[in-house]
Amino acid sequence: MTSHPVVSVIVPAYNSAPLLRDFLGACAASEFRDFEVIINDDPRSADGTPALVEEFRAGGLDITYLRENRSIAHGRKRGAVEARGSLLLHLDSDMKVTPGLIGECARLLGDDGGHDAVVIPEESFGTTFWARCKWLEKKIYDGVEQIESLRGVRRDVYEKLGGHDERMIFSEDKDFDLRVRKAGYRIGRTRAFLYHNEGELRLQKTMRKKLGYSHTADLFAREHPEAFRWQTNIFNRFGLYLKNFPYAFSHPLLYGGLWVMKTGEFGSGAIGRLRQLAARRTPGGPA
Repeated sequence: MTSHPVVSVIVPAYNSAPLLRDFLGACAASEFRDFEVIINDDPRSADGTPALVEEFRAGGLDITYLRENRSIAHGRKRGAVEARGSLLLHLDSDMKVTPGLIGECARLLGDDGGHDAVVIPEESFGTTFWARCKWLEKKIYDGVEQIESLRGVRRDVYEKLGGHDERMIFSEDKDFDLRVRKAGYRIGRTRAFLYHNEGELRLQKTMRKKLGYSHTADLFAREHPEAFRWQTNIFNRFGLYLKNFPYAFSHPLLYGGLWVMKTGEFGSGAIGRLRQLAARRTPGGPA
C-alpha cells in the first residue's frame, strides 16, 4: 500500500457497525487495492465501530477513523479533508462495493479516463416486501439524470466547487451533482454497481423519512428551484412508473407495492411541507 492511495472512499456513519462490517468486508474483497477508507462517525455513536475498524486494519485494510460527523454533508466534506487520494468516492454505510467497482472508478477518473466525476448504479436488496419494492424503484430510476447523483469525483474538482454544502440536509448529494453538471465537468457512468442494503424496510419508516426531509427542503428549493420542482412533482415519478409498465407483468406485486409506497411517501412529504408553510405564517414561527 502506498503512502498516497489513488482512491479515497469516504463514508459518514452513525451507529452503523453491523452495516460497516459488510461494507468493509466488500472493500477488503476489492480487486483494486490502491485505496483507503475514511469512516467519519457521529460522536454520539456507541456501537463498537472503533473495534471493528481495528479488526479490519489488522487484516490489512487502510482505514482512517474520525468522529466528526455532524451531518451527512459535513461528514463527507470533513472526510475529504483527511483524504490522501486524488480521487474521491462518497458512499454510505449501508452500501457494498462490487469487486471491480473501485478499480473502474479509478480508470474512469484517471488522467486517461476522460471523466471528472462518475455516477454509480445501485442494486437495492433487503428482507421485506417494501425493500423489494425499493429494488424495483431503483431499477426504474436507472439512468434517470434528474434522480441519480454522482458519487465519484476527482479531488481537484471537489475542492474547486467547495465540496458538499454543509447546510444541506435534503438532497445534499443531488446538490453537489447539480453543481458539477452546471460547471460543465465531464460525467461518466460505471458498469459495475453498488449494493444498497434497505434492511428490514417498513412502509411507515420510509414515510417518516420523507416527512423529515420535507422540513429541510427549503435550502435546496432556493438553490435549485427547477430541480426541486421536478423532484416534488408526483407526475414525473409516476410517469416513469407508467413508462416501465412491463414490470407489472414480470413483478406484479412489487409494481403495485411501488405505487402504494410512493403515494405514501409523496403524501408524507406534502404534509410536512404544508406544516412548514403554516408554521411560517404563524407569528413566532420559523423564518
